[in-house]
Amino acid sequence: MPQNFGDFESIPTNKNSQKMLKFSLLGFGHIGKVHKQAIEETEGAELISIIDLNVQKEDAATIYTSLEDFLEKDTETDVVVIATPNGLHKTHAIRCLEGGKHVLIEKPIALNSKDAKEILAVAENRGKRVFSSMQLRFSPPVSFVKTLLENNSLGEIYMVNIHCYWNRNKNYYLTREWHGSNAMDGGVLFTQFSHFIDIINYWFDETKCTNAAFYNFNHRGITEFADSGKLDFRADGAIGSMVFTTSTFEKNFKSGIEIIAEKGTIEIGDQYLNEMKFINLKNIVCSQNLSTETKNFHPKAIEEIVDSITENRASALDGKYAIRLVEFIEGAHQLGKEK
Repeated sequence: MPQNFGDFESIPTNKNSQKMLKFSLLGFGHIGKVHKQAIEETEGAELISIIDLNVQKEDAATIYTSLEDFLEKDTETDVVVIATPNGLHKTHAIRCLEGGKHVLIEKPIALNSKDAKEILAVAENRGKRVFSSMQLRFSPPVSFVKTLLENNSLGEIYMVNIHCYWNRNKNYYLTREWHGSNAMDGGVLFTQFSHFIDIINYWFDETKCTNAAFYNFNHRGITEFADSGKLDFRADGAIGSMVFTTSTFEKNFKSGIEIIAEKGTIEIGDQYLNEMKFINLKNIVCSQNLSTETKNFHPKAIEEIVDSITENRASALDGKYAIRLVEFIEGAHQLGKEK
C-alpha cells in the first residue's frame, strides 16, 4: 500500500466538529459482537448496520441478511468490519472494497499471502484502505517494549521466546461450524496464536521462520490440522523460538513472550499480553506499573482507524503489516510439511 493517502476522501464531522466515521459489521458471531461493543465505545465511530442472518432488531439501526443486499442499498458506510470465517475474508473484503468501502479485517487478513496481496491490490486500485485487527499492538507492555527497541535501550537482542499453552476442547470445534477445517479455519497459528507472531513482527523489522514441527495430540479426527508445534525463527539478529498447543488439560494454562538482551530481560504474559511479568533493565527504572487489567484493546483499534482515516495518515494497523503475519505462518507450515 502506498504511504500517500491524499486520494482518500475526507470524512464529514458533526455539528460539534467531532470526526464521525460510520461502520457496518459483516458477521455477528462472537468476534462480531466484540467489534460491535468496540465501535459503540469509541468516540467518533457509529455503527449503522449489521449484515448477518442471525441479528435481533435491537442490535442495529439497520439489518441486512446478505452482503448483496447491503452493497446494493447502503450509501452511508465508511468502513465495513469483516468478522466472518477466516476462509471468507478475501472474498468479503474485495466485494466491500469494490463497493466503495474501507475495510477492517479480523485476523488473519487471509489464509495465504497471495489472497492477502490481492486484497491490497484491489484497495489501491479503488483508493480505499485496508486495516487488520492487530489490536494487541496497543497493549501498554507491548508498546513499552516497542519504544525500548526503537531507542536501542536493550542493546543487542539475543533471544525471543514465545510460549502459548491453551485449551480448545472437542466441544469448541463441534459447536462452531467453521472451526477445525483447513479451508475456513486454517489452523491454530492463524486462529489462536497469530497475535503473538504479529507482536514479533511489530517489534522487529525482519522475521522469518527457519524450522517447524507440528503435532496433533488430542484433536485427531476433530480438526484437519495439528493442535501443537515448535518453531524456530530469526527476528532481525536475534534467535527465536515458539512452542504452542491447544491441548492443555481442561483450561488455558499460560502464554507470553520473553526477551533476553544485552541490557535487559523482559517477560510479558497473559493471553492478551497485558501483564508485565518481569522486567530488569540497565539504567532504566520503570516509574509505573505497566500491567493493565484491560484485556480488550479493540476500542483502541477502532479509535486508531477513525484517526487514521480522518487525519489521512498511515496506521500501525495498515493491511501491509498483516501480510508479514501470513507469510510467516505460510513459511512455518511449508517447513513442517518438508520433514
